[in-house]
Amino acid sequence: MQPRRNNFIALTAVGLAAFAVNALRGPLNTAFFSTKTQNDVFALPPPSQVVSMSLGYRSALADLIFAHVLVSSGLHFQERRAFEFVGKYIETINELDPKFETPYRMTDGLLTLQAKAVGPDAYRQARRILERGLREFPFNQALWTSAGQFFAYLGPTAFTDQKEIDEWRLLGGRTLARACELVGSNENLPHQCLIAAGLLTKAGENTASRQFLERMLQVNDDPEIRAQVNALLKQAIGAEEHERNQARRQAFLQAWAQDLPFVSRGAIAAIGPNWDRAACASINAECATSWRAWGALQDSLPSAITALDRPQSASP
Repeated sequence: MQPRRNNFIALTAVGLAAFAVNALRGPLNTAFFSTKTQNDVFALPPPSQVVSMSLGYRSALADLIFAHVLVSSGLHFQERRAFEFVGKYIETINELDPKFETPYRMTDGLLTLQAKAVGPDAYRQARRILERGLREFPFNQALWTSAGQFFAYLGPTAFTDQKEIDEWRLLGGRTLARACELVGSNENLPHQCLIAAGLLTKAGENTASRQFLERMLQVNDDPEIRAQVNALLKQAIGAEEHERNQARRQAFLQAWAQDLPFVSRGAIAAIGPNWDRAACASINAECATSWRAWGALQDSLPSAITALDRPQSASP
């Protein structure tokens, strides 16, 4: 009799417990899923200590942290929360592996294009990271182009101080100008270069803008781009000086066509102008063994430059 009574009590207790769980599960379930994370926690020590903690596996740890950053960025966007410490994570990655290019390329988007609006400090932090990336990759055209576009277009939108806005745009123009001097496969870059020249001119950097446009003429053979560059140069330096520069370029094209018309512009620039070895054996003002000396000789003969009939020689 006693065992049956104990079994009844046990079954009754189990039944009451099941009823209580079933009765309370609904409200608890609703409360659990309605609870959202409000703040992030940055669990890493300072970057210098993380480098020591990597035990020499710096690149591997940088990859691991960057994977965490990408996943967390997506989760934060899904939850419509700002990713508060993404900049610190990227700075840690940069310290672990300074030659890891991808974090630099994605910095501006990860820091500034979030589910919630971020303040100017996020833009300044993105700029610091990008500037480090430019120092680490001085010849990476894609990175210089991306950074220049961020500095010139997206960055200034975060500020209200006109002086700071102008400083960002000037930096963007200079960065894009540097990107235009590097070798790459971006077909739209020449148009960005024209915008960079306009930014430099607007910022009062007339000399830098002029030099940049003149370099563009030297390396670009696209008729449309050259026409736009010529128009900007004419505005920057005046009609008379522009005519002199045009005459000097036509003289260069003529010398190129008469000497080695089958080589590229880069090749003729490396080879130099044709010169008379016998004449250069003695002191002769017309002896020019480099394009720099050749240009100086043309500048010293304004009448000859003005008298050029601008021969229509087809450039290779």
